[in-house]
Amino acid sequence: MMVGEQNGGRALGTAGDAGAPVPALRYRMVSASPGELPALRDELARWSRCAGLGRDAAEALALACYEAMANVVEHAYARLGAMDVEAVHFADERRVQVTVTDRGSWGPLDWGGDVDRGRGLPLIRHLADEAVIAPSDSGTVVTMSWSTPDA
Repeated sequence: MMVGEQNGGRALGTAGDAGAPVPALRYRMVSASPGELPALRDELARWSRCAGLGRDAAEALALACYEAMANVVEHAYARLGAMDVEAVHFADERRVQVTVTDRGSWGPLDWGGDVDRGRGLPLIRHLADEAVIAPSDSGTVVTMSWSTPDA
């Protein structure tokens, strides 16, 4: 079950005032299980539209975020684990940023010769205007950002 919070007074589903930031979405300690991903992906897509992304960019954000979260589910933990997902609108910089954080340990990735595997990180980098993948001993942080159109 997702545990989230929305900061600010504006409800999702309504566009912000021109140039005003849309409240951040913050989900902490979300179970890293496949069943959590579709609802969170859809919430991020709705949020990104409220933050000013067009339809194509919002779809790119949803797909990139889904891929980042799916990587946590598949690679970060041997058993159960959790992830944090945060989406922030920087109105003054005309961009949105989504961060997916795990506390797991990614081992060597061996696809066993499956040529259809191992495309997630290149896909994230292609879909986002900017993507930084930062692995460490305490987990991996994937930070993705997209520019919003001029108001």
